[in-house]
Amino acid sequence: MTIQSALKQGQSILFYAEVDTPMLDSTVLLAEVLGITRETLFASLTNHIDEKAFHTFKELIDKRCKGIPVSYIRHKKEFYGLEFYVDERVLVPRPDTEILVDVVLSILEYYPDITTLHDACTGSGCIAISLKFEKPGLFISASDISGEAGEIFSINVKNLLDSVIPFYRSNLLRDINGKFDIIMANPPYLSGKEVEDMKKIGWPEPESALRGGRDGIALSELLIHEASMKINPGGFLVMESSPAHMSVLHRIMTTCGFTGISIVKDLGARDRVITGRMPWKR
Repeated sequence: MTIQSALKQGQSILFYAEVDTPMLDSTVLLAEVLGITRETLFASLTNHIDEKAFHTFKELIDKRCKGIPVSYIRHKKEFYGLEFYVDERVLVPRPDTEILVDVVLSILEYYPDITTLHDACTGSGCIAISLKFEKPGLFISASDISGEAGEIFSINVKNLLDSVIPFYRSNLLRDINGKFDIIMANPPYLSGKEVEDMKKIGWPEPESALRGGRDGIALSELLIHEASMKINPGGFLVMESSPAHMSVLHRIMTTCGFTGISIVKDLGARDRVITGRMPWKR
């Protein structure tokens, strides 16, 4: 069987299973099985694959039909140019979250005296590790309520960095000591109804990484309150959330003493990252 024939079969199966991106997923999974890039795959469409490789490919296609994300099937997801290990213990990093990393790097560009950062709700560690990779001289720590997320975080630190990032198991910032120049976070921000709807269709990501409270705002509100006590004067809170939550979060941040609050849009031109600064005198 040729690579082209295998791709067409995979695409057809995924199409009739109503997978959103059948061709893309078929391509990525076959390239994974063959251990080649997608570019090499398309340059080799007339090449033949053996029966064992095709059988493995069909097994991965079957998993995708059951709703398992490609990133979980491959146990990898690219984020900010790095390849992170992921599985069902953590949320799959989204491209929109790269905007949060961009915002933090922009702050560092304007304020070179900033040296201490903390990443709450770190999950796979994509934010903290990407920033440490870009700025190895910074002190960056991370935390998550999930011990299983901590296991994935440790794997990614070991795989991607030459240094260590301290990890703390903590409910938001409750068990984090000290203060920081920047606290960044991508906390769970889906409402209870949204999470229940996702569970009904078999969504495999951990519920604790999705549920932000009944209205999706409760965890973010608590995080803002806690961060206001743990950010140095002149420091910043940088947080991802739903576009629908931004006006409420803006009011909460103002109430907690943050100033210069701004909102940055994601790749789809939707409000995605909110930033506020603690004044020098409080």
